[in-house]
Amino acid sequence: MDLIIVISGLLIVISLNILFNHLIIRIALKKLIIPRLVDSGCSFVRIEKIGFLKTGNFKDSSLKISPYNPIGKYKISLYRYIFYKDKSEKERKTAVKIDWNLFKKTNIDFKPII
Repeated sequence: MDLIIVISGLLIVISLNILFNHLIIRIALKKLIIPRLVDSGCSFVRIEKIGFLKTGNFKDSSLKISPYNPIGKYKISLYRYIFYKDKSEKERKTAVKIDWNLFKKTNIDFKPII
């Protein structure tokens, strides 16, 4: 019985983590990424995952081990490929880093810069 409770707890935590990451990506796409593409005269095509523990064109380490969480800072960095069409209707690809912090504004960085 205890094993069932532990396994179901782990499944709930994993499911919530996947849902939470999906929501962060969706909100960043709608409020930050697409408006920035439109401002530079480009149009959004699609978004793809980079891969597990991969950072695309960024040289960051996606796995950071910390013994504690200083001053309640809860930060998540997510990496995705953004496909877009430029002014000449040619499809291009760039990597985007979405830095989400519980108490601060979400930041995005493109590499190569759009």
